[in-house]
Amino acid sequence: MKIVFTGGGTAGHVIPNIALIEELKGKNSLFYIGADGLEKQLLKPYIENQSLRFFSIEAHKLVRSLTPKNLLLPFRLVKSVSQAKKLLSEIKPDLVFSKGGYVALPVVIAAKSLKIHCILHESDMSLGLSNKIGSHYADKVLTTFEPPAHNKKAVKSGAPIRQNLYTGDRARGLKTMGFDGSRPVVLVMGGSLGAAKLNETVRELKNTLSGVDIFVICGKGKTDKSLDGKHFRQVEFVTRMKDIFAASDVCVSRGGANSLCELASLQIPFVVVPLSKNSRGEQLENARFFQSEGCGLLLEEDSLNEKTLNEKIGFLLDNKQHFKHNQSKLKLDGTSRIINEISSFVH
Repeated sequence: MKIVFTGGGTAGHVIPNIALIEELKGKNSLFYIGADGLEKQLLKPYIENQSLRFFSIEAHKLVRSLTPKNLLLPFRLVKSVSQAKKLLSEIKPDLVFSKGGYVALPVVIAAKSLKIHCILHESDMSLGLSNKIGSHYADKVLTTFEPPAHNKKAVKSGAPIRQNLYTGDRARGLKTMGFDGSRPVVLVMGGSLGAAKLNETVRELKNTLSGVDIFVICGKGKTDKSLDGKHFRQVEFVTRMKDIFAASDVCVSRGGANSLCELASLQIPFVVVPLSKNSRGEQLENARFFQSEGCGLLLEEDSLNEKTLNEKIGFLLDNKQHFKHNQSKLKLDGTSRIINEISSFVH
C-alpha cells in the first residue's frame, strides 16, 4: 500500500513519523512530503536505502507577532496546496499521515480535495495550529493525551515511540559519552533547535553539581569544547540515541511532548524547561501534565539558573525510583495502536 507521511519544522514533527516508518517499511510503499531542510536531513538514512521517497514543497510558517509577512500567508498557502496536490496526484497514495507543523497543512488540504484518506496525530496536550485547521479536512485525529471533547474525530492513541529505543546498550552509551559509569549520568537535551540559555546554565552548573557526569546535546554549532572535561561532555547531535538513553540516569529536556513521552516510556526521570518564546504555550502544558503525574519536574525558563537547576536535578537523583515507578504506570507508547489505525485505512 502507498502511504504519504508529512510533518516538519522541528524534530518533534519528524521523529514520531520515523517511529512509524520503521514499523511500516518493507511492507508498504512509503513517501514523505516536507520542506527541503530539517525533515530531509533526519530522513536521509531512509532516503538513501530507498525505503522512503522524499518530495519537497514550499511552506511558510505563521510568525507569532504582528508582521506584514503574515498577510502573504493565504496566497503562499494556495501555492503550497497546489504543489502538494500535484505530488499526491502523481503518487496516488491510499493514505496521508500528518504529524503537523506548517509544512503539513497544505498536504492535508490537498489530500481532502483529491478524496485521499488522511489521519492527523497530535503529540501535545492541545492541538497545534496546523492540526487545528487540518482536523477539518482529516478523516481522523489521533492524540497522545485525552482529546478535546468537542472533536468527534479525535481518538486517544498514545504516542509514536521509536521501538529501537528499548534496545539501547548502556556500555556502548557510556563509551560514546566518554564516561566510565562510576557516577550517575545527567543527560541534557535542548531540542533540535538548541537552547542557548539552557546550554549556558548547564555550563555554569558543571562546577557546582558534584558527583555526576553531564552529557549535553547542544544543537548544531553550539558546543564550546574548551569546557569539556572528565565529567562534562558536549556534542551537537548523536546518531545512536538509544544507547545514550540507556546510559542516562536523569534528563534535563525541553518540553516537546514526544521527547517527554519517550523519556517516560524508557523510565528516565526528567526536569522540563519549557520553551517560552515564540510558542503557543504547549510545552508548558506538557510539563505541567508530567509533573502532575509525578513523572518529572517543571522548571520555567524565567526561574532557570544554576541554583534552581542544581536543586531540581538533585531532587530527581534522590527520588529516582519514585519517578520511574510513576512513569511505568502511564503507558504512553501508542505505536501499535497507531499502526492499526493506519492499517484500517489502507487495507
